[in-house]
Amino acid sequence: MNLMEKGAGLLTKKLADSCSVPVEYRRGTDDPLQLSACIGSTLFRTENEYGVTIRERSVDFLVAAPGFIPERGDEIRWDGNKYEVLAPNGEPVWRFSDNFGKSLRIHTKFMGAVDE
Repeated sequence: MNLMEKGAGLLTKKLADSCSVPVEYRRGTDDPLQLSACIGSTLFRTENEYGVTIRERSVDFLVAAPGFIPERGDEIRWDGNKYEVLAPNGEPVWRFSDNFGKSLRIHTKFMGAVDE
């Protein structure tokens, strides 16, 4: 492990310690996972069949690499709301937030209040 990789790990930990909120990650009927996430966003741009640019903003959850791969259709619950793991136009629903795989950026779509 080189100095840059150690620094990326330290930065991920410091960001989680100072800027994160507790979220619940759900997949199907599995038990929910409790994660710490920083909230962000990504602006996706695409063109429709008429050449008009469509912009769509996702709500992103930045988490320390959780040991699993997020999948389309999973759900994140935060602050009484639910967010579906989703990205427009076949884009990947997650990506690494650093060059060393220490943290993930999970793209989601706001789905409304939790119905429980």
